[in-house]
This record gives sequence, C-alpha cells and structure tokens, in this order.
Amino acid sequence: MFHSEIMLYAFAIGILLSIAIPLVGSTAVYKRLSNTGDALAHTSLAGVAVGLACGLSPLVTSVIACVASIIIIEFIRKKFSKFSELGTAVVLSSGIGLAGIMTSYTKAANFDSYLFGSILLISDLELYMVIGLFLADVLFYAFFGRQVFAVVYSEEEAKVQGIRVSSINLAQSLLLALTIALSAKAIGSLVVSSLIVLPIASSLQLKKNYRWTLIWALIFSFVSTIVGLTASYYLNYKPGATIVIVATIILIILIVVKPFLVRIKAKKAS
Repeated sequence: MFHSEIMLYAFAIGILLSIAIPLVGSTAVYKRLSNTGDALAHTSLAGVAVGLACGLSPLVTSVIACVASIIIIEFIRKKFSKFSELGTAVVLSSGIGLAGIMTSYTKAANFDSYLFGSILLISDLELYMVIGLFLADVLFYAFFGRQVFAVVYSEEEAKVQGIRVSSINLAQSLLLALTIALSAKAIGSLVVSSLIVLPIASSLQLKKNYRWTLIWALIFSFVSTIVGLTASYYLNYKPGATIVIVATIILIILIVVKPFLVRIKAKKAS
C-alpha cells in the first residue's frame, strides 16, 4: 500500500486533516453550533458548482463561498442574538438551493467527486494548502488555547478578563470555514461535517474536561482516518465515506461500553 505515491499523499493529507478538523470543530460543538459545519459544507458545494460552471478553480470558489457564509452567519448571530441559529439555517438553505441550480451547468462526474471526496487525486498545490491550513490551526490553538477555552466557557467572563471575544470568534470562524472548504476535495463536502461532530461526540462519552475531550477527539479522528484509509484501499470503497463509518463505529462502541465502565468505577469507589 505504501509503495504507491498516491497513497502516501492520501495518508499525509488524511493525517493533517484528522488533526485540523477536530481542532476547529470542537469549539463549534461546545458552542452548540455544530450545524454550522453542515451549513458550510453545503455552501462549499455551491462554491464548487459555481467554479465548475464558470471555468474557475473549484477550490478557490469554495473557499470564497465558505468565508462569505461564515461572515453572514456571524453577522446574523450578532444581529439576532435570541435566534442565533437563524444564520445557520439561512446559509444552509441558500447553499443547497444555489448548489442545486448550478449543478445544471456542470458535468455530473466532476461535481460528484466533491460530494464524497477524492483524496487519491490531490494535487501538489492542494497538499501545500492543507499543510498551511494545518499549521495555521495548530499555531492558533497553541497560542490562544486559553483564550478560546475562556470564550467557550463564558463570553461575558472572557470580556471581563480583557479577552477580545469578537476577534477570537472571528478567527475561529474563519479557520472553520477554510478547513471545510479545503477538506471538500479530499474527504468530500457531505463528509467533512460528520468528522467535525463524530470524534467530539465520542470523546464526550468519556466525560473528561475540555482539554482531555479535545485530546481524545484528536485521537479518535486520527484512528478513524488511518483505519478508514486502509480499509478503503483494500475494499475499494470511497475513502471519505469509509473514514466516517469508522468514526461512527467508534462512537457506537463507546456508547455501548460506557454503562459497563460506569459500573466498574462505581464498584471500585464503593
């Protein structure tokens, strides 16, 4: 398997995204904005469709669409604080509608590759962009991890501490948009939102603090990616979809095993 240069590229990109996606996705889940991932994923499809129809780079138009969408979501969230989910619903609906219309002007084969991804067909430029995204995500959370936690815990208390809440939220939102846009080609627009939620959902079953929840989410995402890519190679399945299925299996196992772990801890405590 590793004798193939294509598979080496696939594993390199998969590993980088398996770390980048939970990093940006964790805050969205903790803020109860996990649906934002779905909205941006469908918006990225609309951007891809526009790019294919107009003869432009689908990756570039996908990035533009996702960045514009997250700005709209944040604007509506601030404008209608009591109905913050409106922004997500508006962008999700608009993305689906625009994607549906623009696909009439594209070749089905070209568009379909973005639905479930084509990690085996990643170009050198796309690899470099993923590396840049990975570094941006890691460096942001390395330098601003405490501020991010403070904002997630309570925006009001974070403001009292002197943290620039608006700047942190904007940076997180932009990183989320870029991550989803750049992941569309590799693992698929319909798949990336699942990888935002599933590893976090699995780690929450362990009931750890914020830091350990994030660490376990990274571990589950990494394992899902490695196992999924390996299985897709030998079974000839779509890599992105296989990764999601593995992540789902991990979540199901943890849900089933969790009651037994609770009983064991209770017995030891008694």
